[in-house]
Amino acid sequence: MIPYSAAFSKAVHFGHLAAIHIPDSKEPVPEDVLNRLDESERQHARSLNGYRQVDWVGGRLAMRGALDDMDRRTPPILVDDWGAPVLPRGLSGSLSHKRTLAVALVARSRHGRLGLDLEDLAPARMGIAERVLLPEELDAVMALPEHRRWTALVLRFSMKEAVYKALHPYVHRYVGFDEALVRPDVDCTAAVELRLREDEGSFRVEARYAWLPGRIITMVRIRPPRRPRHPNHGEGSEGEQKRTPAEQGRPVLDQAPGREVDLDEALG
Repeated sequence: MIPYSAAFSKAVHFGHLAAIHIPDSKEPVPEDVLNRLDESERQHARSLNGYRQVDWVGGRLAMRGALDDMDRRTPPILVDDWGAPVLPRGLSGSLSHKRTLAVALVARSRHGRLGLDLEDLAPARMGIAERVLLPEELDAVMALPEHRRWTALVLRFSMKEAVYKALHPYVHRYVGFDEALVRPDVDCTAAVELRLREDEGSFRVEARYAWLPGRIITMVRIRPPRRPRHPNHGEGSEGEQKRTPAEQGRPVLDQAPGREVDLDEALG
């Protein structure tokens, strides 16, 4: 495995998925790798240290790989106030990273907004089950043979992370683990029932997952509810939803400390 080289790139149901090998190291990203980024991306990367820099650069390289698959010109991929990657108008994308791999998913936004999550399958930590799962989910997991329970739990955790990322462009707030009920199927799809506390609407959710060696990757596409626009409200005029994460006291999407962190860290 060569650090910062392509791991894979392929078309998937929701768009284009690309992955980059990254080192499990806090060493600064080499200059020849930084030079593969846009100048403004390089400046931001140099402001980061340790794993944050490695993960951030790996995520940008992966997203550039996915955009290249779409034959799209790649502008600088920076972040918004919530830490989410900013893509050109008409595109939606999401990224995730774990230790030695960074992955990105990109598609046209007219098909919906994307969420992507990558999780390691080891070590097992069943003690977090009640913090992640709704009662119905916990019953389903505990009904499985003991050796299958952890993978069933981490699948649901990862799917909820992906749901949060895909929902964010619509609701602009933190979405808790108890706001999504996940029912995975054996065909690598999942039914997701949203139970949004603020009742933002009946979103249409599609969810899929795939197994990688020692890992799971989850992908979600969410389309907005069909509802008439209020005549006095333009885009982005919904006050409370548009406050920054600092104002709301919420975690960000892409940079630690936030939702894009280790499972243990995400649960405090």
